[in-house]
Amino acid sequence: MNLQQLFIYAAKSLERFLKTDIRYLLRGSFWLSLGSIISMAIAFILSIIYARYLSKEVYGSYRFILSTIGMAGIFSLPGMNIAIVRSAARGYDGTFRKGSRFIFFTSFGISLIAWITAFYYYARKNTPIAAGLLVAGMLIPFMEGLGNWRGYLDGKKQFRIKTVYNMAAHVFYFMCMLGAMLYIYIENLSIMISVPLLAGAYIGGRALPNLLFHWKVMRTIPKNAPEEQNALMYGLHLSASTIPSTIATYIDSILLFTFLGPAALAVYSFAIALPEQIKSFMENSATVSFSKLASHIESPEAHPEDRKRQLVQKIIRASLFSGIAVVGYILLAPFIYNVFFPRYTESVIYSQVFALSLILFPFGIFGDALKAEGNMRKIYVHSIGAPVLQIAALLALVPLYGLWGAVAGRVIGRLLNHALSYVLYRTR
Repeated sequence: MNLQQLFIYAAKSLERFLKTDIRYLLRGSFWLSLGSIISMAIAFILSIIYARYLSKEVYGSYRFILSTIGMAGIFSLPGMNIAIVRSAARGYDGTFRKGSRFIFFTSFGISLIAWITAFYYYARKNTPIAAGLLVAGMLIPFMEGLGNWRGYLDGKKQFRIKTVYNMAAHVFYFMCMLGAMLYIYIENLSIMISVPLLAGAYIGGRALPNLLFHWKVMRTIPKNAPEEQNALMYGLHLSASTIPSTIATYIDSILLFTFLGPAALAVYSFAIALPEQIKSFMENSATVSFSKLASHIESPEAHPEDRKRQLVQKIIRASLFSGIAVVGYILLAPFIYNVFFPRYTESVIYSQVFALSLILFPFGIFGDALKAEGNMRKIYVHSIGAPVLQIAALLALVPLYGLWGAVAGRVIGRLLNHALSYVLYRTR
């Protein structure tokens, strides 16, 4: 049996176990996975550099700026990306043209929040944070407002093109961050200069590729391309529903910075970094699945109850693989941190516990299925319920238990999110 025959045999065996089209997922997710591997490699290399050459105070301050910008990212209408994927999968390419213009202008709201927060920290004599937020506010619309070309390519299932563009963008971003780090190290720059320089390199390194690839994708779409009726309104509804989850994603970092300072935030950031990279890699299959769900959701051949029952069976089986991956990470984490992040070995135990939240990762497909169906009542319940509980847990636990409170709040919130998405998916 040669290598190709062995691969086909393994794929067919996995298809029988998971009851799903593994070869479709592999064809689609191959390119996405390749892009994720490049992204993970770059993030890993940069993490090693940060850990070795940045003080915890500088790195923690830099992470706080990114968290502040991330929380304000609700103004970039993140739910609009789902609407673009959905419309592109159904042939309504003009939705991208109209939606991307709308997103770009609303993303200036992030700039406003950044500048208001900068003024607040300047008044409190924290000039590095103020300067970093000022720089970030100037560049952020070009990063957040022009990145939805990825959603369009996902909807068109052009995963290879998306991966090529993403790889080029990642390399450019890496060069920007590497240049900033070299300058900080060679010149021994103070925290006052280092923090805004890192923030500017991060956002600028992502904004310029977005500007280029947004223009390239826009050129491929005819000006008279059809638009899906009510797609933008659907995207606005989705964006509104993501407000709690966006806050829940970043509030832990902001609370840790506020109560414990930048050094504690640096430790926490390294604790969750590797599990989050694993999660990002695992999301590739979800991306491929969503475009297929969106195009098949109205198929007359697919009976709703049969489709739901089959999806539940597939996800339960897939959870066995995510569980194995989590156990593997927990066993390897001490070695990884001792070798690559020796100044952050205190992050190991937090990282191992945080990784437990990935065991039920395949259940996230239920949330994607709800969005593909377009049932706004269920979407709102799912998008608001679990994040609100996570926010409440973080607000209660972080002031009392610090880093452990943040880890517990995130794990509890993620598990509740998966449980709620499952219940809603099975509910008529």
